[in-house]
Amino acid sequence: MNKTVLITGGTRGIGRALVKQYLAAGYSVYATGSNENSVAKSNLELPDVQWLVCNLMSVKSIENLASSIINRSFDVVIHNAAVQQKRDLFTANNELISIENETMINFTAPILLTRLLFSNVQKVAGTWVFITTGLAVSPKQSSPIYCANKAGIRAFCKSFNGQVTRHKSGITVCEAILPMVETDMTNGYGRGKISPAQAAREVIKGAAKGQKEIHVGKVRILMKVRALFPNLIENVMIKL
Repeated sequence: MNKTVLITGGTRGIGRALVKQYLAAGYSVYATGSNENSVAKSNLELPDVQWLVCNLMSVKSIENLASSIINRSFDVVIHNAAVQQKRDLFTANNELISIENETMINFTAPILLTRLLFSNVQKVAGTWVFITTGLAVSPKQSSPIYCANKAGIRAFCKSFNGQVTRHKSGITVCEAILPMVETDMTNGYGRGKISPAQAAREVIKGAAKGQKEIHVGKVRILMKVRALFPNLIENVMIKL
């Protein structure tokens, strides 16, 4: 029997790379997009995927998504969708994404969806994957809400794993910590970015191994240096 994966934010970037690689590996792939247009376009290009519309800024839309797949078991669920808004708290700006919506997409939505689909994963002793970033470990000053959201997800993963141990559950919880990846989110800034395909390969490999922390690309170096010189890394990152 084919295994099944659900990927949020599957229409572009890292999510799209994950969709393609899981398809190539023989999985039945379910993936979400934020609106009808993005899902329709992706369905034309990748018709073997079960595409689903879910606006992660809406609790009702998340609940509708969960209801539509409530009878499906998932071997892997990857919480990939995210947004990042640069935000100067000292300046009143007309920001594209509000604090509430940024936090809803990055933090509240994956936790709510985990709760709603908990039995879908638990009954097959499946794997939950939460995509975070090195900024959850060492934040930068220019995107305070995004960094806080991802740090919150990092803490959630640790608590979730603690409950997995306490309940002697067969499920696996992975935090995939990514470096800067060449996506729409990072377009126009940053150097030394890895491709979405490379990020996806390392996430899939780490999830298959059941790693509680999947250190992708340069994050492996970040974590080693941070262990030796914690203040050095934070002092560098906070200036960005």
